[in-house]
Amino acid sequence: MDRAATLAELLQELTSHTPAGVMRYMRQWASGPLSLIHLNVLTVLEGDGPTTMRGLAEALDVSQASATGIVDRMRQRGLVERESDPDDRRVVRVVLTETGRRLIDGVAAERRGRLEMLLGDLTDDELEGFLLGARALRRAREAHFQAVGDHGAPSVAGR
Repeated sequence: MDRAATLAELLQELTSHTPAGVMRYMRQWASGPLSLIHLNVLTVLEGDGPTTMRGLAEALDVSQASATGIVDRMRQRGLVERESDPDDRRVVRVVLTETGRRLIDGVAAERRGRLEMLLGDLTDDELEGFLLGARALRRAREAHFQAVGDHGAPSVAGR
């Protein structure tokens, strides 16, 4: 298959996963009392550790005021805490509580189980190929956003 045909088929495959469908699927994975945005916060904090409100807002792609409201609600549920930065008391960092950590660990275990059910019929070679493709797609997306910014659209004619 030539490159143009491969890209056309890839586009067809990727567009079958519409944002609405992906979000519906993600909401199913965020089952229980945990909203998708709260799941995102817990995931960021688990991966990055204690994070400033500004850093959290950037990671979630929301305003700092929105991030503050989200953190306030999560704090009321005992999922996160705010801590002053020991080097600069003006800076507040958001950290996972033990309750938040147990919750994200449970969600991660559930995700692994669901992913195994979803992809369990793939051969080891297919799974490796899928992983390589996902990594390549992430790199392409990151390069695209670095080149054009979050809201830019490159011109195909300008290649």
